[in-house]
Amino acid sequence: MVEPDGDVAAGHGARRTVRGIVWKMLPPGGGWLGRPPGGSPGLTGGGPGSDGPAGARRSPRRPLGSRSRSDGAAVLVLLLVLLMSLLLAGCSRAPGPDAILRQYLDAWQRQDYAAMYALLDAASREAISQDDFADRYRRIEEGIERTGLSAEVHVPGDFRPEGDQVTLSFTARWETALTGAFVQEYQAQLVREEEGWRVRWTPALIFPDLKEGDKVRAQSLPARRGSLLDRKGRPLALDEPARAIGLVPGKMAPDSAERLAKVLGIATGAVEKQLGQPWVRDDLFVPIVTWPESRAEAAEEDLLAIPGVLISSSRETARWYPHGALAAHTLGYTGPITAEELTDERRQAGYGRNDRIGKQGLERALEEDLRGRRGGRIWIEREDGSDGPEIARREAQAGRDLQLTLDLDVQRAVERALNETLGSAGAGAGGRGRGQLDGQAAAVVLDPATGEVLALASRPGFDPNRLADGITAEEWQALSDDPRSPLYHKALAALTPGSTFKPFTAAVALDEGVIAPDTDFGPSPEQWQKDASWGDYYVRRVPHPPGRVDLIRALVWSDNVYFARAGLALGAERFQRGLTRFGLGEEVPFVLGVVPGRVAGEGGIQGEIQLADSAYGQGQVQVSPLQLAAMYTAFLHDGDVLRPRLLLDEPASGQPAGTASGQPAGTAAGQPEGTGSSPPAGAAAGPSSAAPPGSREGELPGGPIWKQGAARPETAQVIRQALRQVVADPTGTAHSLASLRGWVVSGKTGTAQVTGGEQGARWRWFAGWASPAGSGEPRLLMVFAIHQQGAADEGSPNPAVVAARRLLEAWRPEAD
Repeated sequence: MVEPDGDVAAGHGARRTVRGIVWKMLPPGGGWLGRPPGGSPGLTGGGPGSDGPAGARRSPRRPLGSRSRSDGAAVLVLLLVLLMSLLLAGCSRAPGPDAILRQYLDAWQRQDYAAMYALLDAASREAISQDDFADRYRRIEEGIERTGLSAEVHVPGDFRPEGDQVTLSFTARWETALTGAFVQEYQAQLVREEEGWRVRWTPALIFPDLKEGDKVRAQSLPARRGSLLDRKGRPLALDEPARAIGLVPGKMAPDSAERLAKVLGIATGAVEKQLGQPWVRDDLFVPIVTWPESRAEAAEEDLLAIPGVLISSSRETARWYPHGALAAHTLGYTGPITAEELTDERRQAGYGRNDRIGKQGLERALEEDLRGRRGGRIWIEREDGSDGPEIARREAQAGRDLQLTLDLDVQRAVERALNETLGSAGAGAGGRGRGQLDGQAAAVVLDPATGEVLALASRPGFDPNRLADGITAEEWQALSDDPRSPLYHKALAALTPGSTFKPFTAAVALDEGVIAPDTDFGPSPEQWQKDASWGDYYVRRVPHPPGRVDLIRALVWSDNVYFARAGLALGAERFQRGLTRFGLGEEVPFVLGVVPGRVAGEGGIQGEIQLADSAYGQGQVQVSPLQLAAMYTAFLHDGDVLRPRLLLDEPASGQPAGTASGQPAGTAAGQPEGTGSSPPAGAAAGPSSAAPPGSREGELPGGPIWKQGAARPETAQVIRQALRQVVADPTGTAHSLASLRGWVVSGKTGTAQVTGGEQGARWRWFAGWASPAGSGEPRLLMVFAIHQQGAADEGSPNPAVVAARRLLEAWRPEAD
């Protein structure tokens, strides 16, 4: 290969280039192609008959169409010359310095450090090994949390490389999770070597101000996570000053992880998992937990006695739940983001390896609103340890404080009522007495005027502070294995409702004209079947006083036989269609995941026996306590079902802040909140059928409507009056609530047999509302569901009614 217009010595059979024309010297007897030096155009030769130099004899003219052997040779020579010309031209167009720099930057954008190193000049490769080169880039880019890089070379229009060295400028746009995007301007030196142009590397090609011996430093500036506040502005979850506690792997002893886990009260495996993340290096601090300052200071002596342990001096924040287990399932908890959770999508959104993330409940559902945006800074530390130039910086932005509809006073009263009811029943811890309460329960309290959730509780519970800190493997295993599913939000799980469902069967039958308030189906035996085709299957009812049974009495006495007959009179199609008007079979528009209620499984109602059972709340009917509470609002709003709300600043359209569909991130539609646990006994595992057509949204002065016209106004009035009699009538199933001082209560009791669980297991229910005496306006709409094991004691009170009474005894509305 030669440079353009260069020469090589010509000899027998040699090539030469003169002014870009290639000449070929042929053997004796051949000739020149083109114009030889000093000759004339044409094919000439020095042999007999050729047109040679002066004095040579001219060959005779050949006949037309004839071709000499020398003509064929000339054509072949011409083709060879053209081919070699193309090859020489290709050699003369080797990549220029700008092209090599672009190749280098393309490899950098791909993080192909081996390809970058291959383009370095010999002196650079002598100064740094390929492993050290790649390791330095990798460590810096992981440290600043690079998420992207683009680069552009700036080449002047008249650029022509001269000599063996050139300097080119380029711009790199960095994208990082730590500081966002920033731009750096570079000068790159390229040198010409035997194999072509190569990059002369220095640390300034990482960052322009970086010199030999300098280090790149990065610091995360934490953002305050938004607080969760109750309706009066009282904190339910907030950030507090804290310190990160972790390890520097290069300074650890063999037993450091085990000793640290013991002091922190967490599993050794949890420490080892953090140490096993791909970014970890011997000299990097690996945070394990974040504790409030006071707690970290109290344990400081024990912590620092462990080799490799470091308590970060930078101010961090820790999530704190000041009321412990109160509303734990609803609030949820946060925890360190795991390697699995730190997806590329989350990195692009600004998450880093030291961040915390919502794991459950509102902390998870409202993550985008609560988390804010952390800040960060990247700077150069000089060889002497002093701070050099700052490369990039982004200030932290605090998350959004969110005010909930929850009332801390009502929540406390509800949970106290549950604790007292569950703690005072059964045969004691671990016992299996008759009618034992096993600690499973759920409760919902709404403002009946607006649909706002005042309290939401589930039992058994947990302390989110413990989960946020990190619990031991044994503690986590105990939670996961507990058959009572302590992490599962039972207020959002679909359960068999029992007789609390009867008012809706009544409403559908009234609206369809199948019954009237005074309809009497005739004698109501304690066990009944339609005809002999049912074989040995009977509908059974609880004993009640003798006498005529109309709709009101059927609700007061909770007569299963009456509602079985009403369901059969409706028929399966009208029964199911009427209940979809109340929202059964649809996703509940709520900020947390709720299992939709259903009338039947995917196959619909199969036969008369299932229809009869479904009409009094058994069969395959299931509904969550939350959805049941929302459905009961229809009897207070002329047949319109209000949408349950948990956020005070939630838009009227039903879209909760921070979500696109009302479901928390990462939670499938129709799945209740909770992790690590199975649904409780008798609970649905997920959604049933698709949403029915014709659902509408509207708005009332008191709050938004979810289902408009679920029942006719006159029907709602009949049911409302009947539910008042369930409490007021001395023979009613909830008459024990009639004696409450200061309250007028209406509602319906229920007992639902649980299939697939322990024999005799059932859910005991109460659903209704309470008005301050003399006001006539309901102030609380409540649903209690309590799980009971074993056969019930004869005449034993319904524990759900007991819990409702305890709530109303403990809480009084503030004066308006």
